[in-house]
Amino acid sequence: MEWIESDQNQHLKKIRALKQKKYRESYGQFVVEGSRFVAEALKREADIKVILVAENYLAANENLLKQYQGPLFAVKKGLLEKFLDTVTPQGIVAIVNKPVWSKKDLAQMSHILIIDGVQDPGNLGTLFRTALASGVDAVCCLKGTVDSYNDKTLRATMGAIFTLPIFSIDDEQWLVENLHQAGFELVIADIHAQQFYDEMIYPDKVALVVGNEGNGVQRLKKGDRYVKIPLYNEAESLNVAIAAGILLYTIKRQSND
Repeated sequence: MEWIESDQNQHLKKIRALKQKKYRESYGQFVVEGSRFVAEALKREADIKVILVAENYLAANENLLKQYQGPLFAVKKGLLEKFLDTVTPQGIVAIVNKPVWSKKDLAQMSHILIIDGVQDPGNLGTLFRTALASGVDAVCCLKGTVDSYNDKTLRATMGAIFTLPIFSIDDEQWLVENLHQAGFELVIADIHAQQFYDEMIYPDKVALVVGNEGNGVQRLKKGDRYVKIPLYNEAESLNVAIAAGILLYTIKRQSND
């Protein structure tokens, strides 16, 4: 274990830089904060570049750090917190290399979630978490969707970010053509659809499309099928993550029948 006593340290500077999307994309890395999140990264065998721990949190994280064999730095008390975003920092942070997935694998999958224009990072993180839990093979985020590695998004994923294949798609037409070629049907969640979600017999290969919290899908307006979830008591809409969960579990249940 090495010590960091200056705010000019390269690792601290990188933590600050990685708060910005352009540097996350440039380095291909992101930051995870807190004991629980770092433990999840270790559990899921994420590609951790380095772990930094405040000296006054070394004892609290002793058992966690025994699981890690890579570069480890202790940071002078009060210094690390200046570079963290959490309101109540837990004195431990990891720089992690982004997982690398191949878009070629999409053709071999069965259940894909396409996210079109979701802006709330908490909703996006919950969508990732729900997708992983419901057996989705991959998630595709279209242009206009909030960054997958936004701090708030990461916290909401509860670790799903490490094992769920997530793709950023700039060309939705390329995606549609390739999914159709691979035998997928695009099912768009649309409050104005004629068919209710529980009345549909879903195809074997489904790409479910969910859209912006307030305005629905933004870029992928043409699908093969459209479904809606009934709303009662004059409710205008459902949270996008809740709606996606209902649909994804329905699709999964049918595929298991």
